[in-house]
Amino acid sequence: MAIIPLFTSSEIDTQIAAYKAAMLDVAGGKRVKFAGGGTERDITSEDLPELRKQLEWLQGERVKLSIGSGPQFLPARPRR
Repeated sequence: MAIIPLFTSSEIDTQIAAYKAAMLDVAGGKRVKFAGGGTERDITSEDLPELRKQLEWLQGERVKLSIGSGPQFLPARPRR
């Protein structure tokens, strides 16, 4: 049974853009409101590590979509 990806590439790109914009605003001293899942939350500078972790996860998901998440085999070149 094939595993269906959770997000499409365009959805991941949209989320990455939103998180990057929020991170830049927060780093500039602004407060950002994030809404999702029926709740709204203020993001402050204390949340920067969480934003970075989310961006790393999203980047990992983007990579999985482009190359797959299974084992990767690289062709070996014999040493001389």
